[in-house]
Amino acid sequence: TGVIHLLLERKSGDGLKWWAGQMSGWGAGLKNIGIGEVGDTALALASRPGLVAVCGSTPVETNDERDALVVLLRDGQAPDVRALDYNPSAAKQHEFGDTARDCTFSENTLVIVGETNGRHAGDDDKRDRLMLIEVDTAAETDQKWTVAGPGPGLQSRANAVAIDDKGQYHMAGYTCLDVCAPDGEVRVYAPGGELVSQIPLGPLGSAWFGPHDIAWSPAGYAVVALGAKQGQSLVFKVQAWAPNVFVPQWTFLPIDQQGPQRALAVAVGPFGEVYAGGISEGNHPVFVVIGG
Repeated sequence: TGVIHLLLERKSGDGLKWWAGQMSGWGAGLKNIGIGEVGDTALALASRPGLVAVCGSTPVETNDERDALVVLLRDGQAPDVRALDYNPSAAKQHEFGDTARDCTFSENTLVIVGETNGRHAGDDDKRDRLMLIEVDTAAETDQKWTVAGPGPGLQSRANAVAIDDKGQYHMAGYTCLDVCAPDGEVRVYAPGGELVSQIPLGPLGSAWFGPHDIAWSPAGYAVVALGAKQGQSLVFKVQAWAPNVFVPQWTFLPIDQQGPQRALAVAVGPFGEVYAGGISEGNHPVFVVIGG
């Protein structure tokens, strides 16, 4: 449609607030479509015709301290604000802190990923576990939670999600032990929460490397944006991973590896061309086009 949506953080008189805007086309004026509350954190934006979702977390006064936050912005309507709280049982309400790190639409379902932190079954300590929330945007309370168990690490997180041509959810994230030196991974879940693929990306060493973004390609694989340690260099990296295939379809690394560098965002065009952006040496922006 040519419409561009933006999500950013703005300083106001009473503190920092998220702000969502809309441009009718490149270079057009900005239209305000939503603004958050002080204390709320907005980490992702998803859109479909007539509906924009802002996803993140909001502070709460119960023991869990934070709930996942979704704000649905519909044309001509008041914001639909929903705080989502993981309650695995009646005896464990308000004991898990939840953060939504990315979200995307699959028809009427808003697919949300991130992590929930608390004492999960069998845990003595509070730990992060990857979470998937499927929200029916046409219903006020209809939501389904899937929270990962341990394996291969004690903790896990999803940083980004993309939908494939079968409607499955591809998540870029990591697992780690209690002292968290992340091992990257790509997981695939079917709608409803069944795990169908889990591919290790290898040790990352630091959450600084991500993985930061994921996009589905019509070539039949997911493309992941991350950073990597290459010898003594910290480099911009993009890889393609197919479900249940334990070697990458391809890997892109820049020729100039003066760093530090990171790939932070990725998108795929209709013919499989890959667009990736991030930072290079000196925090300068970098943009790469990889042929499909």
